[in-house]
Amino acid sequence: MKTICVISGYRSDYTKLKSVMVAIDNHKDLNLKLIVFGAHTLDDCGHSYKQIIDDGFYIDEMLSTNVQGTGTTSMSKSMGLGLIELSTALVQIKPDATLIVGDRFEIVSAALASSVNNIPVIHIQGGEISGTIDETLRHSITKLSHLHFPSTEISAKRIKQLGENPETIFNVGCPAVDYILSQEYITKEQMNTSDMFAEFDIDFNEDYGIIIQHPVTTNYKASEKNMMLTLEALQESGLNSLLVYPNPDPGATGIVKAIRKFDLKYGERSIIKQKVKNIPFEIYLNLLKNCKCLIGNSSSGIREAHIFNIPVINIGDRQRGRERTSNIVDVPYHKQSILQAIENIDSRRETPVSIYGDGTASKQIANIISKTDFDKIIEKRFFNV
Repeated sequence: MKTICVISGYRSDYTKLKSVMVAIDNHKDLNLKLIVFGAHTLDDCGHSYKQIIDDGFYIDEMLSTNVQGTGTTSMSKSMGLGLIELSTALVQIKPDATLIVGDRFEIVSAALASSVNNIPVIHIQGGEISGTIDETLRHSITKLSHLHFPSTEISAKRIKQLGENPETIFNVGCPAVDYILSQEYITKEQMNTSDMFAEFDIDFNEDYGIIIQHPVTTNYKASEKNMMLTLEALQESGLNSLLVYPNPDPGATGIVKAIRKFDLKYGERSIIKQKVKNIPFEIYLNLLKNCKCLIGNSSSGIREAHIFNIPVINIGDRQRGRERTSNIVDVPYHKQSILQAIENIDSRRETPVSIYGDGTASKQIANIISKTDFDKIIEKRFFNV
């Protein structure tokens, strides 16, 4: 039996890992271990590790690795501390392989700690283009990894272009799609009477938006100004909205500062009807399914919204280069451009074609892992395309 250690550093990667963790846990030839670290442990992110526990998973190691600060130095220091703490945890667990997802800076630490200790790395969602420092980190993680599960055919091709062994690359789709398609959802009317949604202070029978805007680490000093532009456009549109606080990256304090200034300026007239640090994924999906549109620069707009045919106003360059479906409209940080996109958003309600798989990624990943001889792929070499 192979012991697979899943490493999760933030709420957004857990949404992709959750169905894979279930598939590994249910597989007769695999043993699941779990390390939780990074933003999961922060109060500013709603202590999202609690959701993992509520979902029934046992956390083998929980590590505090995020260094407080507002600039890029805190990010690099957190990566260093993550490398130290994860190395110690992996020595204790002794997995046959580690499994990680995405491009966040915490995950670079996980890839390094594993590969330097001769532990094969399984990487989900490699090969994607997203602009900013995230893309650089994602490709770095790919080169540190040994088994690859990209979410699209184009991403699989890019991994091959990076010199990875084609026999270790499997385009299975996005595991988040598995979870989304497996759930049952309620109507707006049911949300209005459900205790699970009482805290949001929104009449769900009326149109509402969801705001998720993160800082761009390569231009984090503009975060406050950019957030204020988004909020002012929404205020002028009159679209009542639920706001999810940003990732704890450089520039996050600027976004929070803009939110506070906006609250002081508009008070009870504000279109922001509720602000949350973290939302359990199943609750978030119901909110997403029934909203008018998603506004900001979250990867949720790229990957999850199209499943429900929800229009997305994607602002700025944070998702530059990502494969897109027809429900998305891209706009710059310009108030009138954002406002015009909100006013015309219903034109994006044509049903898009899914490019992220058919909902079977997790079981495919578990089965492929169970059959992989990691001794044969631990020593890497460059493969010419």
